[in-house]
Amino acid sequence: MATSRRRAAVATGTALVAELAGRDDDRLAALLVARPDLATPPPSSLTALAARSGSRPSVERALTGLDTVELAVAEAAVALAPLHRPTPAALTKAVGLDATPAHRRLTELALLVKDLPVPALAEALGPHPAGLGPTLTELDNTGPAPATHDGAAPAAPTTAAALKAAVREAPASAVGTLDALTWGPPVGTVAADHLPEGAAWLLDHGLLRRLSPTQVVLPREVALAVRGGRTHREPPGPPADAVRSYPAPVVEAESARAAEEIVRLVGLLLQTWHAQPATVLRTGGIGVRELRRTAGALEVGDAEAALVAELAAMAGLLAQEGDEGVAWAPSREALDWREDPVPVRWARLARAWLRSARTPWLVGTRSDPGTLRAALEPTLERGWAVELRTRALGVLAELPAGAAPDAAQVHARLTWHRPRATAPERTVAAVLAEAELLGLTGAGALSPAGRAVLAGDDVDAVAAALEASLPAPVGELFVQGDLTAVVPGRPEPELAELLAACADVESRGAALTVRFTAGSVRRALDAGLGATELLDALAARSRTPLPQPLEYLVRDVARRHGQVRVGTAGAYLRVEDAAAGATLQAAPALAELGLRSIAPTVLVSPADPAEVLDALHAAGLAPVLEGPDGTVVVTGLGAGGPRPGPRGRNGRVRGLPTFPGAASSTYSRRLDAGDLGGVVARMQAGEEQARRDAARRGAGTPAATDPVHALVVLREAAEAGGAVEMVLVGATGRAERRRVRPVHVDGGRVRVLDLDRESELTVAIHRISAVRAVS
Repeated sequence: MATSRRRAAVATGTALVAELAGRDDDRLAALLVARPDLATPPPSSLTALAARSGSRPSVERALTGLDTVELAVAEAAVALAPLHRPTPAALTKAVGLDATPAHRRLTELALLVKDLPVPALAEALGPHPAGLGPTLTELDNTGPAPATHDGAAPAAPTTAAALKAAVREAPASAVGTLDALTWGPPVGTVAADHLPEGAAWLLDHGLLRRLSPTQVVLPREVALAVRGGRTHREPPGPPADAVRSYPAPVVEAESARAAEEIVRLVGLLLQTWHAQPATVLRTGGIGVRELRRTAGALEVGDAEAALVAELAAMAGLLAQEGDEGVAWAPSREALDWREDPVPVRWARLARAWLRSARTPWLVGTRSDPGTLRAALEPTLERGWAVELRTRALGVLAELPAGAAPDAAQVHARLTWHRPRATAPERTVAAVLAEAELLGLTGAGALSPAGRAVLAGDDVDAVAAALEASLPAPVGELFVQGDLTAVVPGRPEPELAELLAACADVESRGAALTVRFTAGSVRRALDAGLGATELLDALAARSRTPLPQPLEYLVRDVARRHGQVRVGTAGAYLRVEDAAAGATLQAAPALAELGLRSIAPTVLVSPADPAEVLDALHAAGLAPVLEGPDGTVVVTGLGAGGPRPGPRGRNGRVRGLPTFPGAASSTYSRRLDAGDLGGVVARMQAGEEQARRDAARRGAGTPAATDPVHALVVLREAAEAGGAVEMVLVGATGRAERRRVRPVHVDGGRVRVLDLDRESELTVAIHRISAVRAVS
């Protein structure tokens, strides 16, 4: 009797197979979309799909996608199933709200089958669903019911009327104990040699049962009677706390300012690492010194510098290059990116951030082994980061425009949507802080450009959304006598490029203030601008005449500029007179060396010394090799060591980790409609073939050959005490068929009773090739 009641509390594997077989192709495809783990690898048949969907790991993953209402309805179904059928009406009464939509979704997810939960759902929700203890039947099966002093077993009050009559004369301590156990946890601890008055009274009147000498439990039926038939104290509802709000102009202004700043910082990082690439550690990231050097160049903190570097890598603007010392440097895509307008550049960064699995906020923290996490290292990959970013911005999008919840409020709403799959509050706060620095939010509220990014709009649409929030660019400046200049607004790209070349920024905000110094003017001259050309460019942009101090500064720096020149050369040639040098420079056989005269008797070449020696020898000359100190280097036998070989040019190193630029598809691949159609068709065909094979053998039901399906059949047989036919593969690979009764399945092994040999044996699951239930 007890066995049948336990089996009636959950759906059998046969019922799940029948339910899936009754679905059309569209519903099966929808199940694979909702539970993508079921399709990887593709199941061979509907029976294999049922076994996989009813397994504990798959059910646990499915529970992470349920919201609070759906999870509450699932708990109520598991709690009520041993007592009566959890229909939508019964679940509505138990939870306190309309449970029909949640019941329908749980059914579509194959977590409920004809109102009954699958066994793994009951296991995943724990021994006390909704804070309720075991049923009276389960308690009776564990031991005899408690008896009163006259030997009669007390009847447990399982109805409201019986409960009211039972507690009418209860002492206050008994009422207090009952209230403490009603809403869970249902188990209480007592002393083995002494029972409190309240617990003793409740035990004597059948309201409590003993689990052990030191534990008492409130039976499920009694708890439901005390709760008035409700499984949850209050109907679950979304967070309703007040959220601060800002006007739209404030949100747009703050987001536009942040967007311009992050684009500027990324551009400055590319410029810094172009001049001096960041050396890569053996772990693939950059060291603390490199990060601090970069932070100093960007004039930001280490954490923000790490975010800028990660963001550039997410957008594909960085690549690992080098032959000997590998370093992070701007990629070829960075050249095109720098030529785009600011809104387009920002759109590419924002879209890459939303789709990236990188976690820049972990830079500087320590891993479990205690190592310090570095920026751009591969271990910063987290597959859940993509979904968390989307979900966090989705919470902001659900609120009215201008609403700016704090991290705790966003975390509460995320928990409402996914109570079993929400990151800690500090992680949510880190994601929101990144969104604020990127300009996806302004003053904590989602900006119009952020909404376009979240909606999946293309680069042009996202850029247009940001362009509408940006102030009109300014193409003029006011140059002042103290060698400063003020741009009253956002400078045009040409003006910004000019000022970046010849001036240093003193302050940013509603206006841009720059200062001209000898170093900044020298930087412009190094970039190829002449003194007159620079002054003319500034005069064309200035609304006031250029002050004399600025003209004096520019011309004075230009007069001293270039008096000393530094260049590079792979090798030099010294000759006895100028005529010999001119002859070498004009020789056709030496044209590939690119010889250039820097003095009457000195020539230089971009080629390395070994290549120059070979070319001179081939031309019939007899040169000698000089060392760094000018002495002749002896070559040949006994010279000690090989001749220096050519140094290779920089090129991208293949095979190195490039995780920061990896697409999200590296971590999770969703099947498209075409893939799903093929998977469903193969499952249908596989199921039909299995049934034909079983009918041909006269076996009735198909044998379970999938390991997950075999485990389900063995567990069901162990619970029901039924027999199965099992095909075992021995150590030599020989198959052996046995008729057994499973006793216990756990830890990758099954203990069975061989019915023909009347012996007990323990078999590893991987030794079982097929299982079929027999009558």
